[in-house]
Amino acid sequence: MKIRLAYTKKKEARYVAHLDLTRVFDRALRRAQINVHYSQGFNPHPKISFGPPLAVGVEGEREYVDIDVQELEGLSRKDLLAKIVEKLQGQLPEGICITDSAIRPKGSKALMAVINLARYKLILPGTLKLKADEVIKACERWLARNEVKVVRRHKGKESERNIRSLVNSIQILSADRQGIVLRLDIVTGNKGSVRPTEVLASIASLEGLNIDQDEVQIIREGLYVANPNGELIDPLKVNP
Repeated sequence: MKIRLAYTKKKEARYVAHLDLTRVFDRALRRAQINVHYSQGFNPHPKISFGPPLAVGVEGEREYVDIDVQELEGLSRKDLLAKIVEKLQGQLPEGICITDSAIRPKGSKALMAVINLARYKLILPGTLKLKADEVIKACERWLARNEVKVVRRHKGKESERNIRSLVNSIQILSADRQGIVLRLDIVTGNKGSVRPTEVLASIASLEGLNIDQDEVQIIREGLYVANPNGELIDPLKVNP
């Protein structure tokens, strides 16, 4: 039985690297005595798979994980799911809180195969002394560009890529003396992705905004399956 869980990744848990999440959940499942299916082969590992990686230090309000668990005789799937959530939550570290759950149909696609949009909230504090109208105009000018190139460094090598098509929208959610809150909808999945820090740095550089990245708080609000009509579907509710 495949179960899909929605969970938070906050407080100290936001510093857990994506590659370490499997170990965190694996240990929690073993301590909770939940039977998980393992892959076959020379080096079997628990069938646990996550959605798109979350950068270290960034909080996640609704992340997702798929886990293949063994069914129990005499216990309905619904009751088993509730029992698993209760037992697993008791073994997870502070900051990782299961907020929702669902049983996935047999043969349903993996999270990485269906999730194609990530929504981020960027909090620009009042200490940056930015004016809302300046930020709005800068974002509008940036979105009007046909091409925005950034350089990414990986393992000592540099590669240039156009990130404009990977940003669907930028909105200002609020603006007051405390600061300015932006929302970014970013493409993710097979088409590639871009970090919100890269988008913000590009806006600051190209449109002349004085932004200190170290003062900006970034939160991933959610991950979605965006259909051709622009509708955003919760991965817990998406069809197989």
